[in-house]
Amino acid sequence: MLAFVALSYALSWGYWLPLVLTGQIVRWGSPVSQFPALLGPMLAAFAVTAVIDGKPGVRDLAARMVRWRVPLRWWLFAVGTPLLLFAIGLALVSIGTGAPDAAELGRMAGLPDWGVLFVWAMFVLVNGLGEETGWRGYALPVLRRRHGLLAASLLLVPIWAGWHLPLFFLLQSYRDLGPVGVPGFLIGLACGSILLAWLYESACCSVLIVAVWHGTYNITVATVGAGGTIAAVVSTAVMLGAAAIAWHLRRHPVGPTGSPAPRTQTIG
Repeated sequence: MLAFVALSYALSWGYWLPLVLTGQIVRWGSPVSQFPALLGPMLAAFAVTAVIDGKPGVRDLAARMVRWRVPLRWWLFAVGTPLLLFAIGLALVSIGTGAPDAAELGRMAGLPDWGVLFVWAMFVLVNGLGEETGWRGYALPVLRRRHGLLAASLLLVPIWAGWHLPLFFLLQSYRDLGPVGVPGFLIGLACGSILLAWLYESACCSVLIVAVWHGTYNITVATVGAGGTIAAVVSTAVMLGAAAIAWHLRRHPVGPTGSPAPRTQTIG
């Protein structure tokens, strides 16, 4: 675990810190991008797995990255819940100040202006798989050997949060949070960790499913067109959903796996 965390930070921070030290700021339309470093956790997961578990471990991790044969309800959840929450937020904004320009949903800091589908694909394939292969595909199963699902998801939060640290100096949207916004960011990250851990184990340990949810969620909160009220509505609803999942897991605990092999049965 220590090797995985150290390598994840080294790979991602090794790209971000030179940009920070040279005064670069990533905003929409800027020539630099934060996206290449988002692959750091995935690369670290494969490197450490190859050393510790060899080819069988690498094959297992790769299989979970592309595991698409899961019950249909989890696909509907991964794509449908962020879009439903976005629709609710959009309706509220339309009643008040008017709907945002649809083109702005395809505008994201660090990415070229090539439309919504391109941004969504980058969120899923680079941001989603890049992070989730590491956090949920590798780190969560390791923590689950000794801890229940809820405890493991919370233990992962400081690791995940610390990895984001350079973005508070590099990414304009993170800089805009300021010191007051940091507690909210940490609470949101904790809620996301609970929801994604529950989704990962419920959906047959599919990294692909959690990457799709992660990427679709980011479309609804991180693009230029989804700022303000829409992002607040979606984020608040996700926090409430994570609180409900945590309450359920407290009442019906999912204990440690006690095995290095990832569990494949569903819990939902």
